[in-house]
Amino acid sequence: MPFLGVATPVSLTSRALLYYEDRSVEQARTILFLHDWPLNRQEWAYPVALFSRGYRTITVDLPGFGRSDQPGGLISYEGMARDVGALVTVLDLSNLILVGAGMGAGVAVTFAARFPRTLAGLVLIGATSPRWMQGPGFPQGVPRHYLESLLDDAQTCWPDLLARYAVSLFHTDVGEPTRRWFANMGLEASLYAAQQTLIHLRDADQRDDLANLHLPTAVFHGVHDQVVPLGIGEYLAENIDGASLVRFERSGHCVWIDEPFRFNKELTGFIEERVFGNTVPPPGVERAPGGGERLPYKTIATRPRRGPPRIEGDVGQVYE
Repeated sequence: MPFLGVATPVSLTSRALLYYEDRSVEQARTILFLHDWPLNRQEWAYPVALFSRGYRTITVDLPGFGRSDQPGGLISYEGMARDVGALVTVLDLSNLILVGAGMGAGVAVTFAARFPRTLAGLVLIGATSPRWMQGPGFPQGVPRHYLESLLDDAQTCWPDLLARYAVSLFHTDVGEPTRRWFANMGLEASLYAAQQTLIHLRDADQRDDLANLHLPTAVFHGVHDQVVPLGIGEYLAENIDGASLVRFERSGHCVWIDEPFRFNKELTGFIEERVFGNTVPPPGVERAPGGGERLPYKTIATRPRRGPPRIEGDVGQVYE
């Protein structure tokens, strides 16, 4: 199984296991996805299924979530970012596109500020960064009582909280099975880790880190986000050098679920156009049913065949 041993406080154990999944390692470009509170890598199942056809995609369960071990002591963006840094070092990754949602976006900001040389681009989705809670000079956050109520319910009625929280993640009618799927991800988390990270998310302030980000950055935010106000996304776009804000007009917190085709198009465009300077889509394409683009059928049908027939696999294998 793809586990990585990472250091933990000596008061508990010397090593903890961090679970990750690495797909399409033959691809030259890599996307590393960081999940939200209190979920795990599975929230990225749909984007990974698509992007692993053309990119190396890596998902990881942050410490205490999913299949990763529960760490001891306090949990912070700094500690989680260093664990992600250990994974990046062991896998010898560079020119990464780092995609983080909610809490994962906060980890991504800390990682980008500490390890900028490993990154080519940064995507922050419904970010709890730089602050999730309102504070002096930062009215964009949520009221303190909102986070305190989450913490209280995490200590007394965790399953009920997860059921309600899953409903708040979406703006579209995703269906009860999808809401249960997301709630069940929370049940896989260590309750201790969920509570400790929530305390950190309540108190963390990353405004000073934003001045240290100097790489292509996109801020994706759902207009109807009930978890993280749109004002936080607007603040990020205004205070990160060269960042752009992408508003998802029909989305809540999980924009890749509410507007999957738009999300896939915007992420592809950011990676190829902003980061690597390619044209997306290529000239002469038409919109495909259900979203995306393709070459017109007439163009496909009239292109001359070059060489013998062959089939190419998703990651470049050729079957004669």
